[in-house]
Amino acid sequence: MPFRTAARLGTSALLTAALLPLASPTATAEPAPKTETVHVPLREVTAARSGAHRVRTDTPFKMVGLTWSGADPDRIEVRTRTGGGWGAWTPLETLPESRATEALWTGSGNDAEVRAFRDRRNVTAELEFVGINPPATAPSRTSPGALPGAPPVITRAQWGADESKMIWRPERTRLEAAAVHHTAGSNDYSCADSASIVRGIYQYHAVELGWGDIGYHALVDKCGTIYQGRAGGLAGNVVGGHAGGFNEHTFGVSMMGNYHRVDPSPKTLDSVSRITEWKLSGAGVRADDRVRLTSGGARSSKYPAGTSVELPAIFAHRDVSKTVCPGRYGYAHLGEIRSRVADLQRAPQP
Repeated sequence: MPFRTAARLGTSALLTAALLPLASPTATAEPAPKTETVHVPLREVTAARSGAHRVRTDTPFKMVGLTWSGADPDRIEVRTRTGGGWGAWTPLETLPESRATEALWTGSGNDAEVRAFRDRRNVTAELEFVGINPPATAPSRTSPGALPGAPPVITRAQWGADESKMIWRPERTRLEAAAVHHTAGSNDYSCADSASIVRGIYQYHAVELGWGDIGYHALVDKCGTIYQGRAGGLAGNVVGGHAGGFNEHTFGVSMMGNYHRVDPSPKTLDSVSRITEWKLSGAGVRADDRVRLTSGGARSSKYPAGTSVELPAIFAHRDVSKTVCPGRYGYAHLGEIRSRVADLQRAPQP
């Protein structure tokens, strides 16, 4: 789960280089239609007898997030209504630095209910509902061979990134390790929706949370498709926005879904391993290396600023932050990911 480190650098030449597509112009897609958003302060809607606040929007949404300005709630849950009635209550993970939840893919709807608690007191009225409706268009193909040795990737141009929203100034870094995440969203999505989910996350990170770009360098859906995330994060090494206090010197790859509930698919694990191996090998980092990173300090970090921490070269977000990310099932596969990366690094190169 992400958090943006403020950039200290950012010349026009660096920004231009970071925005270069990974594929040739013939492989890019037409610009996607605009993503729509709706904001509803929950103090302005009626609370049901259960304490939940009910939202009905004129504009349909497919993804929801909650934001606030005060102390973090202890628990936030949301449910939405479709043609089949109200769905189950879903707890949302929080992003403490941004005083927000992770974004949840819900599928198209106009109705939601939210409930939030702090110290057993209902604080739902302190939250704002953010509904996001990314366009439903999907990319036609990946871009094999866009970079030497890289696995096939859906580029930003192909999944429809609106680069006018990319106001983060890329900051170069030296790559030393990789952090594995999950998006903490729904597992109940079609892979045909994956590009729309990435567009929704981009809108949420870049615009709604004010980060200026998507936090992760790469995202992998449950079918194993890899999506380019942060601008410049594959073609080069730039500071990400995925692990508060440990964004420098790390590559952030996120599995799309909530892997605190289910196992990541074999295809997901394979693609996470392949994109991680490609990035680490390019930086001369081995899967079984140990690295020492210094915490930059963050509200969610386990370590105060200036603390030197020894970590595996492939670690989980939860190893450095106060989070369950990438979920108990995702975390259980971390050794397997390391082993797969090591096997790929030992394999003869063509």
